[in-house]
Amino acid sequence: MHVLYYIFYVKDVYSLENRKLLFTSLGKGYVDAIAAHETSVQQYIKDYGAKIRILDEAILTTGIGVAFPENTDSELPEKLTEIFKEMRKDGSEEKILKKYLPETSGYLEVDKIENN
Repeated sequence: MHVLYYIFYVKDVYSLENRKLLFTSLGKGYVDAIAAHETSVQQYIKDYGAKIRILDEAILTTGIGVAFPENTDSELPEKLTEIFKEMRKDGSEEKILKKYLPETSGYLEVDKIENN
């Protein structure tokens, strides 16, 4: 089995404050690549007909967090976690996401996070 490794060096990393600056920097050639949520990139491609290659594999997968006041019943976070698990199993989580997003698979990768 042959394994090919790509080695690249990052000269500079920029943090830009909004989507417009991010895509303008890429379009003008000020940067070689951007890291953005796939839905944002797809919308930009749709809106402006841009030619942008999206990587096949996500660079980062994250979950959502919920903050509770300090005096919250300790069972509440556990109950909410169980409700989210039930929603994932019965498909209601995906049904809700489909109301707002054309492609939901990237948003439903929570099991990958929980197993790491």
